[in-house]
Amino acid sequence: MAGIVVIFDFDKTIIDCDSDNWVLDELGFTDLFNQLLPTMPWNPLMDKMMKELHAQGKTIDDIVEVLKRAPIHPRIVPAIKAAHALGCELRVVSDANMFFIETILEHLGLREYFSEIDSNPSFVDEEEKLRIFPYHDFTKSSHGCNLCPPNMCKGRVIERIQASLEGKKKIIYLGDGSGDYCPGLKLGEADYMMPRKNYPVWDLICRNPMLIKAEIYEWTDGEELEKVLLQLINMISLEEDDANSSQFISVDCKLQTMSASKNAFPHALPRKLQSNYLLFPTIFFLPCLVVSLKAFSFDSPSKMAASDVVVVMDFDKTIIDCDSDNWVVDELGATELFNQLLPTMPWNSLMDRMMKELHSQGAKIEDIVAVLKRTPIHSRIIQAIKSAHALGCDLKIVSDANVFFIDTILKHHGLTDCFSEINTNPSFVDEEGRLRIFPYHDFTEHPHGCPHPCPPNMCKGIVIERIQASLSAMEEKKTIIYMGDGLGDFCPSLKLGNGDYMLPRKDFPVWDLVCKNRSLIKAEVCEWSNGEEFEHVLLHFITKITIDKSKTNGNNATQLYSDCKVQTMPGSSHQAFSQALYVPH
Repeated sequence: MAGIVVIFDFDKTIIDCDSDNWVLDELGFTDLFNQLLPTMPWNPLMDKMMKELHAQGKTIDDIVEVLKRAPIHPRIVPAIKAAHALGCELRVVSDANMFFIETILEHLGLREYFSEIDSNPSFVDEEEKLRIFPYHDFTKSSHGCNLCPPNMCKGRVIERIQASLEGKKKIIYLGDGSGDYCPGLKLGEADYMMPRKNYPVWDLICRNPMLIKAEIYEWTDGEELEKVLLQLINMISLEEDDANSSQFISVDCKLQTMSASKNAFPHALPRKLQSNYLLFPTIFFLPCLVVSLKAFSFDSPSKMAASDVVVVMDFDKTIIDCDSDNWVVDELGATELFNQLLPTMPWNSLMDRMMKELHSQGAKIEDIVAVLKRTPIHSRIIQAIKSAHALGCDLKIVSDANVFFIDTILKHHGLTDCFSEINTNPSFVDEEGRLRIFPYHDFTEHPHGCPHPCPPNMCKGIVIERIQASLSAMEEKKTIIYMGDGLGDFCPSLKLGNGDYMLPRKDFPVWDLVCKNRSLIKAEVCEWSNGEEFEHVLLHFITKITIDKSKTNGNNATQLYSDCKVQTMPGSSHQAFSQALYVPH
């Protein structure tokens, strides 16, 4: 999704207040500001107010502390992180100032997510006084726009950004104030304008809807901002997949084919709108575009359609790029002993024995943790997991590793909170400081009875059946996406049903088994080879499922988009698995 540039206003868009007013109000200078406001433009007045603050003993630290308390909706931060994780380029165009914006973004851990910030320059001078200057020096020349304040025309900033973009990139612009109207006029037919409802820019657009070429989607609060923004990103991604359909990976197994025919993707036709959606009695049509000033219905507490997706992942050689058991044993120099003992006992029992041997040779838990933190993982895997979680999917792990190894690695990469459930071999550190590892299924008492190539300590197929049983009790039907690489991942793939998805890692054992036994797999199957393909294939199918669900639900409270150009892929059937499924790049 590198073809999307998301541009945010800052005040009352990212944060839920005007940062200038917030600082002055919190530091007790509101009256003075209101007295001076009729005498000079806002931007020079803010510079003067910083001088007054300094003269009355307010320090930079006082300002910073106030900025750290600036109100922000809790869903704004995840929305920004998710958009960045999905590959979007993020920018800020704001009439606040650099010091205020950067202080708040750094406090929220968001600064690194933005490639560019266009705002009024500011700096702390030698007297420790904050100075604020205009983005455009209107004392020397006018920017010539009668829609914008004298110190900044955001429309001119957007034109510069548009000129700098390479390729056919689409812009999503989010704003609230009257200064966000001018940049809205600069957007093209392939772009998207997201005005905040019942704010000045929304009112201006309502009065002049035919002047806006971009498609328009309103939002009211941080929760709606997140839902609308992420659904637009996914919709654009699906359209990009169609446009790039000539660059698909061929799969050697007999997998599902999705039609890439252009005729299969007609432009969405305008639907009869419900009265609670309408802002105008008429839908305005521009060339090749349907423009409606309704966005999404959030009257229902229903979640995003992606919440109907359950993603189940193996861990070793799926999330991380190695076998965690081998990695720890190899890195701590115990490979020879492991190989000597391997023919004498089951793998799970051997790993418990190896932890005993390492402990007896002086290896500490801290040594194991340090090794686990170095475990190789493709950078796009981390982003893919965070994106799937941000989109509302329920993520679970089913793995033949162990709890300690998995928890340690997930925590190191900031992924623990992304998973609702981890099914693996139990482990704990005993009173001697030694790691103990036990079987998920105690095969010493009775076997699990699986006829497929599952190890004696764990049948993942039984785990999947338990997950399916828990999902069947829920009101909404869930779709499972399963991702794995090893022999133990074949059994759970046999448990998946029509409408589910199996994503085997290419040229790994489960892929070979799927290729040889394709007729036994009811789910749709699509391969992946590395972290980059892992991310693209996973997010592609989440998008496909989301759109299919919304299409099935119709134009109701769970619909995530309408009156926009949505291109859907024809539904699949089990009988259609005779050709290779393309995987878009």
